[in-house]
Amino acid sequence: NLLVNGGGGIAVGMATNIPPHNLSEVIDAATALIDNPDISDLDLLDIVPGPDFPTGCEILGKTAARMALTTGRGSVVTRARYKMETIRGREAIVFYEVPYQVNKASVYERIGELVREKKVEGVAEVRDESNRLGIRLVVEVKRDVVADVVINQLYRFTQLQTSFGVNMLALNGGRPELMNLKQMIAAFVMFREEVVTRRTRYELDKARERG
Repeated sequence: NLLVNGGGGIAVGMATNIPPHNLSEVIDAATALIDNPDISDLDLLDIVPGPDFPTGCEILGKTAARMALTTGRGSVVTRARYKMETIRGREAIVFYEVPYQVNKASVYERIGELVREKKVEGVAEVRDESNRLGIRLVVEVKRDVVADVVINQLYRFTQLQTSFGVNMLALNGGRPELMNLKQMIAAFVMFREEVVTRRTRYELDKARERG
């Protein structure tokens, strides 16, 4: 549950920040660990290459994600995804996925501030056209401006590019422990073994009572 849903919090002198992961990948990794308890961290990374954020977005590079999953700690840089469109004869940058836990409305307001303060130049208009079908943050570019320059400025000055600090601290056997991917899955497998064993014993006892 921690790997799939993620989790974060602060206790006395300790903090945790676990990113969410893909359900199918985590199940496949658990199955692989059951089949081969001596499976290496690198083999598990072939199954679970990194976090899987529900808001989409792009993870820059593989090294940071792999480091976080093998050591339990690291920093993963995430970036909004965009596509280029032509609107009324002008190029438009359309962001359709944003980094995890980033507020789209705050990003929209921040872009407006940057344009007014002339920290980002070349923007003709900014609109939030998001609806129930998904995110659509439109940044129209002036005709004589290179869109790539505006995109790089937006990544630099807004939360369209941000980092997620991974700190996979969890209670294991009632004690806080910094755990990597393999340790977390191993703890889950042990827990399931205990649950199934207890359930089976309970059902056997009930069957004996019934005669």
